[in-house]
Amino acid sequence: MKQLLIISAVFLLCVHSIKAQVFKEEFEGNSLGWTESAGESNNGTAVIDKGVMTVKSKGINKFATAMLGAQIGENTMFETHCYAPLNVKKPFEVLANVKIDKLGTDKTCGFIFNYRDFGNFYAFTFNDEMVNFLRFVDNKMVGIISQGVKWPKNKKINQEWKLVSDGATIMFYVDGMEILKVRYMPLDFTGIGFYTYGKQTLIVYDVTFTQQ
Repeated sequence: MKQLLIISAVFLLCVHSIKAQVFKEEFEGNSLGWTESAGESNNGTAVIDKGVMTVKSKGINKFATAMLGAQIGENTMFETHCYAPLNVKKPFEVLANVKIDKLGTDKTCGFIFNYRDFGNFYAFTFNDEMVNFLRFVDNKMVGIISQGVKWPKNKKINQEWKLVSDGATIMFYVDGMEILKVRYMPLDFTGIGFYTYGKQTLIVYDVTFTQQ
C-alpha cells in the first residue's frame, strides 16, 4: 500500500509539472509590446483601443504610383507583432479570434511568426483562392509554398485562427480547418503577429498563447 501511495504521488507530480501554460492577451493594455502605428506609416495603421487591436493596410501605394508611374499601382503590406511568452523550441499553440474584410485576390491577411525583425520572419497568408507559407530573409522572400484553398460556401468574416507547432510540423487552421502545414522549418524567434495586404482591415479580439 505504501509503495502504491508513493507511485500515485509521483504520477500526480508529473501530471502537474507538464500542465500547459496559458497566457491570454485581451488588449486591455499593451503588456506584450505590440507594435502600434497610428498613421505615420504610408502602408497602414495598427491601433489598440477599447479592448481590440485593429490592423489596416492602405491598398494601392499612391506615393509609389506617382513616383514610379501609373502602371505600377503596387499594393502595400502591413504588419504588427509582439514577442510572445513562448519557448518556440517546444510545442506550442497560438489561437486568435479575429474579424476580417471580405477577401479578394488583392486583399490578403494572415499570421506572421518566427519574427526576428521586419526583414526576417515566416508567414501564413491567404485570400479567397490561395494559401501561402512565406519565408523572408533580409527583406527578400527566399521561399514560398502555395496551394489552392476551397472555403466553405458561407465563409465567415469572424474567424478563429490557430497556429500549432508540435516540434516537427507547423500547422495553420482557420475555423478548425487545416489550410496548410509545413515541415523542416526551424523556429528560433518568439516574434508573432498579424499581416494584411491590399486594402484589408483585420480586427483582433484576443490571442491565447499555450505552451505545451
